[in-house]
Amino acid sequence: MKNIKNKKSLLKVKSSSIDEFFSIVGNVMRSADKGEKIKPRIKTLSFEDPMEMLHFLSTAKLNLIRRIRQQPDSITNLAKDTHRKISAVTRDINELEKVGIVKTYSAINPGHGRHRIIELTAKKLKLEASI
Repeated sequence: MKNIKNKKSLLKVKSSSIDEFFSIVGNVMRSADKGEKIKPRIKTLSFEDPMEMLHFLSTAKLNLIRRIRQQPDSITNLAKDTHRKISAVTRDINELEKVGIVKTYSAINPGHGRHRIIELTAKKLKLEASI
């Protein structure tokens, strides 16, 4: 199975305002305009409303993330291990993939063709919420 390439990688999930977002983008663009080297930033997923963040990162999704961290695996095995329906796990995985928390790849399943393996995009997930 594939491993996360950068063992120190971090994905920050936080609540922040639109003004904060535009301030960060503005600073980066000003640096680019001056020809300055753009410093790599921590990959960040921002929610304007902390309640939206908490709703998105439900207990079920956090349990999936914990399970995937232990061992990247197929949706079928993730569903079995978390005692959930495959359709519910598939929906959650699709949502997590859409925002970049997980990624999938196809792997050979000996005697059964291929299956989709789910893995995290970052070694650590840091959650920040401000109210």
